[in-house]
Amino acid sequence: TSSAEEAIKKALVINFRRLITLKEKLDIIHEVIQATTIALLGLTVIGNARMLLYDVVFLVLNLALYTAHEKKFGALTTDDFSQIVSSVSNDGDDILQHSPTGVCTNPNRCLQAMDYSGRRDKGCSILLAIFFVILCLGSWTLAFCWWQLDMDAEEYTVFDADEVQHYATLLLVGTVMVFCHLVFEFFTWREFQFSAPLKKDGQPWNVSRDGIPPGRLNSIFGLPCLWFSSPAAYEDLRVWVTLAGPNVAGLSRTYDTERPLPAVRRVVAEELAFYAMREPSCAAQVRQCLLSAKLYDKRNRIFLKRPLLGEVNAQGRPGVRVTGLRAWGAESRHEDFFQVDLKNCEPPSELGLELVFFDSRTGELIVPHLPGEIVDEGGMDSLRHTNSPKCLRIQNTRCEMIGGTTSAA
Repeated sequence: TSSAEEAIKKALVINFRRLITLKEKLDIIHEVIQATTIALLGLTVIGNARMLLYDVVFLVLNLALYTAHEKKFGALTTDDFSQIVSSVSNDGDDILQHSPTGVCTNPNRCLQAMDYSGRRDKGCSILLAIFFVILCLGSWTLAFCWWQLDMDAEEYTVFDADEVQHYATLLLVGTVMVFCHLVFEFFTWREFQFSAPLKKDGQPWNVSRDGIPPGRLNSIFGLPCLWFSSPAAYEDLRVWVTLAGPNVAGLSRTYDTERPLPAVRRVVAEELAFYAMREPSCAAQVRQCLLSAKLYDKRNRIFLKRPLLGEVNAQGRPGVRVTGLRAWGAESRHEDFFQVDLKNCEPPSELGLELVFFDSRTGELIVPHLPGEIVDEGGMDSLRHTNSPKCLRIQNTRCEMIGGTTSAA
């Protein structure tokens, strides 16, 4: 049995009203970037070899920027994600079905469909943004210098007036595109990559009771679209997604439990949020995955467990070391996992991450029902504080009213 406080201890929280509003704004920014890319094709003028070279370089740079933007925007759509989810199968189900543990499935298809980025991706994104900012500033500096020259002066022989006007027009369109891309990058970073800090007593931050978490951006913009209730919750998701990928971080799919496995740098959690927002059945599927996904090493086709505090691998059974974790996820920035003994009914570790919807208008925390449950039309149940006279709790993965009528059978 767990109350709202228990559910929020390790959860992915979706601020669904803000998510809907932000998606509309990001769609507008995306349409502007698309329009500027198309406009550049119509603004090209080939008057001489110098103009041809300038137009070609400008188009190549802007197409490169649009490609980087389109990759980020693809995470906001659920078409590719849903196709992958429907195409892949749960990892290790054939192994579990022949084990005496009583566990028959590993619902991790959503984890397999999730996109992620490596350390090189972050460096490339930052360098790309810095490069285009410096390029725009330098180009505008040259443009203003040209405008200060006397266009009729005899010493002005490099560019004529028509060329300068053409270059400035392309530069203006390109600058708008760079500005929109930077705004898009800022909001996706701020709204989708936040982990709530722990309180002074070590407990997770509960926005319904504790208010907005500390931070300058939170005080300016308010709560983000989604966040993890604790840094450790996000680190666990990184570990599960890392092990679910057979070729992650450039590692080949070979049986090698001795080689450390670097964790993915960032998990694109917004894919789960947008997919869960599609309909109640999708939300139920995501919640089941986050709660019950087993720790499975896809490279070596083995189930793993997180050792208890002080537990050592005395039997020398195969294990996996995941490196590159944050300091709060593992004190030594890595974590070791051991293979479970399914024949002796040793269960693998589960992700145990709750999916919670936050209603910014009422302050309620809402959880979707799991697949197969008898639900009402909405398919959701509210979680209130335990000190409420009629609070809701999760019991056997079903929400029931304490001191009131049963909300789900």
